[in-house]
Amino acid sequence: MIETERLVLRPFCMDDLDLIQALYCDEEILEYTPFDALTQEQAKEHLAKIVRDWEDQRLLSMEFAMERKRDGEKIGRCHILIDPETDTGMIGWLLRREHWGQHYALESGEALVSYCFDTLGLHRVNAVCNPKNAASRRVLERCGLQLEACLRQKCRYIKRGKISWHDELEYAMLASDRKKAKSII
Repeated sequence: MIETERLVLRPFCMDDLDLIQALYCDEEILEYTPFDALTQEQAKEHLAKIVRDWEDQRLLSMEFAMERKRDGEKIGRCHILIDPETDTGMIGWLLRREHWGQHYALESGEALVSYCFDTLGLHRVNAVCNPKNAASRRVLERCGLQLEACLRQKCRYIKRGKISWHDELEYAMLASDRKKAKSII
């Protein structure tokens, strides 16, 4: 579990189906992701996989339910996917629409970066996003990640059964970058 000023980031449990459905069944939330909206049955299967990953692969795939501290409301999810070969943690998040623009993505992103470096001792943190997702780009930059690449038509999107190819931006930060930034402050 990770705590911030306003959030608790905790492992998912089977009681979180309402959150998974709110996030993964909403086409607007998924607009800049490669995923198609899930049916209710697919949402149940997805949640079961997330819970299994916490049990079987905790050190490689950590999906966190995001709860607001003040009232326990489930507002989104975030994750760290670890590549042990490159000592890299990939971070990301999804928020329910009613919580957009309240800096929860930034707060969770900063917490994930800190957790990757300070707790997990990783060498590198990265994230990817669609170039059209200006809000996520701003969050990544405010978290201290730097744009490293624009990968042309790297990501296959499947929406309503149709496939399209989209560019993907990759942002990253090295542990040494973070140490330099901290020493300046």
